[in-house]
Amino acid sequence: MTNETDSPTSRRMKARILTSVVEVVAMQGLSGTTLAKVADRAGVSQGVLVFHFKSKSGLLNATCRHLIEDYMQLWQPALDLINPAERITGLVRADFDPSICSPQQLALWFAFWGEGNAHNWYDDFCRDAERQRTDAMIDTCRALVPSENPEILAQSIDCFIDGLWLQMHLQGEKVTPQDAQERALGHLHLLLPNIV
Repeated sequence: MTNETDSPTSRRMKARILTSVVEVVAMQGLSGTTLAKVADRAGVSQGVLVFHFKSKSGLLNATCRHLIEDYMQLWQPALDLINPAERITGLVRADFDPSICSPQQLALWFAFWGEGNAHNWYDDFCRDAERQRTDAMIDTCRALVPSENPEILAQSIDCFIDGLWLQMHLQGEKVTPQDAQERALGHLHLLLPNIV
């Protein structure tokens, strides 16, 4: 994880390391990911990894936080939209941005979700960020259909998106982020035909 006191060189190196984590986990899975493999992929020594991240757990935590921060930067601008129909489509579109929806990124997301409860690297920051996104969708649904049950609507939208992410993960290039986004927006139209 980079911080403001890092030099530009240190920031670039840490970014290269975090990218290498994504690549190694996509190829080897979490259990097959080692400091040695990440260091080799990033072109740094294991000592550099230990100095900056302390352990594999620290490295995975930094990677998780980095991905979550990138994801938050994609969906949070949708909350600034006044029209709730535009806000909900903005939230959905953010979920299929190629920067978080690449095959390697999806492999890492599913690895994290599959083992998140068993590892301390998936910390309160990551769980809180997920809660914020869930609350944003519920609040937006509440603005769209105040007399209905916004929690069920939000869950339906998010579960459909999660299913599309899984299809992309399992089927690879057969389902592109653009295809998935169109399906998610079509699903929204089915749920809210007179609104979206």
